[in-house]
Amino acid sequence: MTDGVATGRPGTQAIIIAWVLLLGFETLAQVGLKAGGQALANTPFGPSWFLEASHTPWVWAGVAGYVGGFAAWMVILDRIPLSFGFPLTAVVMLSVAVASYYLFHEMLSLWRLSGIGLIIAGLVIMGGDDP
Repeated sequence: MTDGVATGRPGTQAIIIAWVLLLGFETLAQVGLKAGGQALANTPFGPSWFLEASHTPWVWAGVAGYVGGFAAWMVILDRIPLSFGFPLTAVVMLSVAVASYYLFHEMLSLWRLSGIGLIIAGLVIMGGDDP
């Protein structure tokens, strides 16, 4: 891994921006597809379902979230090791859980919050320097 200044590529600031974008886009993807699925709930699965999905704004928001997440992820992978970056994507679970709580009134039980907390604790441990 080389310093961003030495290679002419943006360094730490670009990584932070890309992580924030990834978090936002991945959350949009999940929320958009959930809302899109709810909008399609009464449409029988088949060709008409696909046609209806193609006209549902929330489905397009979900697709846009995945495309944006893909772009942000490519920037991230260009700058950090996969073995370090991929586990960090688990933070999306927290943003999706919080968004689901506010937008869909889904429950955030103590067990679910504890599980998310354990995942974040694991990420903190993984992010530390090796002895």
